[in-house]
Amino acid sequence: MKKNKLSGVDLPKLNSAEAAKYSADYILCKALDIGENILRCGGEPHRIEDTVNRICTAYGAVHTDVFALPSLVMAGVRMADGTTASQIRRVYNTANNMYRLDTLNDISRKICSGEIKLDDVDELIEKATTTKPFNRYLTLLAGMLAAGGFAIFFGGTLLDGCAAAIAGLVVSALNLHKLKIGNKMLYTVAVSFVGALSALSIVELGLGNNIDMVMIGTIMLLIPGLAFGNAVRDLLFGDTVSGVIQFTQAILTAVMVAFGFIVAILAFGGVFN
Repeated sequence: MKKNKLSGVDLPKLNSAEAAKYSADYILCKALDIGENILRCGGEPHRIEDTVNRICTAYGAVHTDVFALPSLVMAGVRMADGTTASQIRRVYNTANNMYRLDTLNDISRKICSGEIKLDDVDELIEKATTTKPFNRYLTLLAGMLAAGGFAIFFGGTLLDGCAAAIAGLVVSALNLHKLKIGNKMLYTVAVSFVGALSALSIVELGLGNNIDMVMIGTIMLLIPGLAFGNAVRDLLFGDTVSGVIQFTQAILTAVMVAFGFIVAILAFGGVFN
């Protein structure tokens, strides 16, 4: 039984009759469909490489090479009969979604064990990527509780927490519906600007006491903390290129968030004060 190059553990193989039904290109295509969607929902390159390797090996590949970056997946396989295939997937938009990630991981495990046929992969991926475990109202409520909780945690009053919760509702609503802005950095600036403006307006109306605490609670919804963690994780795993890229993206996102708040404070802070 072949060992996984990434984890060193044995990789299962399906019976030869089942594996022989599919071409190398088809097997690699379905494996990359899983890997691409794992990348789209925030999976780390190490996980993607391991998943594609396992699926291809389960279907008879004697050699699999996979290289994943935060926006790109490349893979090539060689089958026992000597046929080869290689494919590249370019990913432009990613977002952290732990529910979808867990579902896709479960699909990949069942593919390797033979519980799921490759012909059913497209339907299962479609279901995994369109199903929403939480309704929009629960998502908005979570944003309000997070913003309000952070405002109080950092020293604000209960009134500040309520003000931050309202501003957090605005930010969560924008993130939920997504503005029609193609550039991700420009989108981050726009949402940050609106979030800061909401905080300033709410405090001016008398709901909050400390504008700095209200803004801290609001800005915590936008800080790319998970992205920083993912970058450090990739560096520790030895995925240096991926780690550096994600770290740079996180830094730029944090700068854009700060820029959006600064513009709102400079433009309207004096007006409200």
